[in-house]
Amino acid sequence: MSDGFEGFWHQADPVQLGAKTATSGAPDKAAEERILEAAERLIQQIGVSRMSMADVARSARVARGTLYRYFESREVLLEALRQRTTDRFFADVAKAMDGRSLLSEQLGEFSERIIRSIHPETEDPRNNQIAMVHMLATQSTQALRRTAKFIRPYIEAARERGEVRKNLDVGDASEWLARILLSFTIFQASIAHAGDDPHSVGLFVQRYAISGLT
Repeated sequence: MSDGFEGFWHQADPVQLGAKTATSGAPDKAAEERILEAAERLIQQIGVSRMSMADVARSARVARGTLYRYFESREVLLEALRQRTTDRFFADVAKAMDGRSLLSEQLGEFSERIIRSIHPETEDPRNNQIAMVHMLATQSTQALRRTAKFIRPYIEAARERGEVRKNLDVGDASEWLARILLSFTIFQASIAHAGDDPHSVGLFVQRYAISGLT
């Protein structure tokens, strides 16, 4: 549908997540998760623009008062859902990268996950990672900072293994590689490889991404 998870990333500006949980007593994580799952289902079914807090409460089988104790507004709820989706994406990427021994291969895995997210036909239907990619494309500063921070330990490990030069500025390298990886969310067409094929893009990144680091 036209405004499902794609529209999800073009709603209100990000808000502080600290305001979302109940102000009295410890939050019930099970209830919080049930609410987020309900919101996710509704976005898939009817789109973000049509989803109301009343819809979420009904789908999650909680009272509206309970919903507002966990998420004080619709914007806070959507931001929590964005954050959860992004966290899932990076967890999936980390698992894939940790299974590879070379930095070039690890970066190839990252790029493959991005392509799977951009192109629904190559995406696991159980995941909604395409939403995370829209975050990368529309919230560039946050995306660049988080991606650079995420890949920095992999670059440091590669330097220890001798895969990149010893005097490499890891901070600069992290930003450089983050910019390269995130560019696939903007420039999706390609003249050198099949831009919609995760494996093809992964190999492309493996060949050239760290050339300037050695």
